Amino acid sequence: MTEKTKKTPEEIRNEILAQLKDGPKTIAEISEAVNSNWLTVEKFMNELKTEEKVIEIITTAKMKVYGRTDDLAYYGIPFSKKIRDKSASLLFTIAEQWKKETGISPARTILQKVAVELIDTSDKELSDIPVFRFHYGQTLAVRYEESQIYTHTPLVLTHNQKEALSKIITEYNGKTTKYAKLRQYRKEGMEFYLEKEENLLKGFSDNDSKKIEDSLLKLSTLYPIELKSSFPLFDKFIYCTTTLLNLKDPELKKEYLNKIKERFYLLWDIMTTEYFFNDAEKCILPDKKELFNQIKLNLLNPKISNLLSIIEDLESEVNSIKPEEIQVLMDEESLEIRKILAEGAEAE
Repeated sequence: MTEKTKKTPEEIRNEILAQLKDGPKTIAEISEAVNSNWLTVEKFMNELKTEEKVIEIITTAKMKVYGRTDDLAYYGIPFSKKIRDKSASLLFTIAEQWKKETGISPARTILQKVAVELIDTSDKELSDIPVFRFHYGQTLAVRYEESQIYTHTPLVLTHNQKEALSKIITEYNGKTTKYAKLRQYRKEGMEFYLEKEENLLKGFSDNDSKKIEDSLLKLSTLYPIELKSSFPLFDKFIYCTTTLLNLKDPELKKEYLNKIKERFYLLWDIMTTEYFFNDAEKCILPDKKELFNQIKLNLLNPKISNLLSIIEDLESEVNSIKPEEIQVLMDEESLEIRKILAEGAEAE
């Protein structure tokens, strides 16, 4: 009977990294997969953490979860190997075709927009590659890193797909990231993003309080009902801004404009992160649901708690403002929206 060869530390380390290639795992799952006890795996995991090859995604009394620092999936979400591989392969295939046709690499945001548009125009042929709403609109499950291009097998596109991709590349080549975003936001179902990009950001850029207020009130009518965790923040934020943007004192209004802008970007980050997790949940396998939910809670809850505190401070400032310091000049629709928001605030 041949004696089993003992694995070297380097072999164990490589096995750990290999296990994490397809997504995060608990330390118990890794221990079982590499056939080493928990303490041994934790020892090597700490070494890999020090070398910045792995990160600790979750630490609770019941669970320790690790992921690779070079994991392409956003937030280390435990998507299936199929989703990870095919999404990454599509991005790398498009990037290579882009470089071949233009001689340069595409910007990452534009690359994601091209990928989503190619999926949209390919009927059912690429329908198993999911698309998610995120900070800058629709995106795939993974990000693009040129340094990892040779770790994925290029997708074999059909003739029609190649022609469609070539047309899309021609359309986007030489265009700005803003053009790419607006092109996508004009699609049905992306009105929330379009209003923010086309009107609200313009209002912030011009320090135009009327444009900002009109756009925020329009966003109220477009608010996605599925973003339930973010809604209390959004509701309080709109209530505060509709008062602050109508202050009579121009210097005080200007000071609050900066606060409104800063807080909106924090709010947008939370809303679109929640959007991403809501879309991603549909793609998570049953045995990864607990891990997925834990990642979501660990990421969203601290952000929500922090911004809630900031907005409540702003709300206190609003409530201390005297009615005679405010000038309200709005159309009937805006007044009706403000009335609803005020009634909601009083009910809390």
